[in-house]
Amino acid sequence: MVTATVRRRLLRHIVSIGILIIVVGIISASQFLHDYADALIVWSESVIAVRPYLGMAVFVGIAMLSAMVAFFSSAIFVPVAIYAWGNAVTFVLLWLGWLLGGVASFCIGRFLGRRVAAALIGEEKIAGWQSQLDERSRFVHVLLFQAVVPSEIPGYVLGILRYRFSLYLLALAVTELPYVIGVVYLGEHFLKGQSMVILLLGIGVVLLAIVLMRQLGKSAGKG
Repeated sequence: MVTATVRRRLLRHIVSIGILIIVVGIISASQFLHDYADALIVWSESVIAVRPYLGMAVFVGIAMLSAMVAFFSSAIFVPVAIYAWGNAVTFVLLWLGWLLGGVASFCIGRFLGRRVAAALIGEEKIAGWQSQLDERSRFVHVLLFQAVVPSEIPGYVLGILRYRFSLYLLALAVTELPYVIGVVYLGEHFLKGQSMVILLLGIGVVLLAIVLMRQLGKSAGKG
């Protein structure tokens, strides 16, 4: 059973994604900011062109690290990757990096234990979610867990719980896929300066979340 708390967290997560998309759209719409970003992208691509395979390895490593800790997002490097290698290669590299980050965090939780995991993401995050899952949790609950919480948390928690690795990997791959598609899609439109498309998408995501929140409120009122 999906609790109201989980639903609310999911909807807030959707709202935050929509707001981030709107921010990207605003940056794209600003001639000054977009020109500055373009200059950085062109410069970065010239550096990558000298050592393309090393550049790919670094990009995968950044994506992997961003899936394990909360300091930054690898999404900001996606326009550079698209400019250097195209959409398809960027898609594969980003998905691979996020999957490797999830696998690494799971292994840290499982084999190095709670103390190491807590040092990386904080004990309160682990304790808050560990109480809602166990090693026998249904796959659909793990899918929701992956979708609701920040990406750096599930691997550590499920590793500590000794959840079945094959099911965790499947849930990770499924839930990260739409994010990879979305980030690459936004990166492509950012490069083309199509700010209106990005803004409309962000507004649409926020409005969808608001509608779903109201429906959740009505359902709770009837209950």
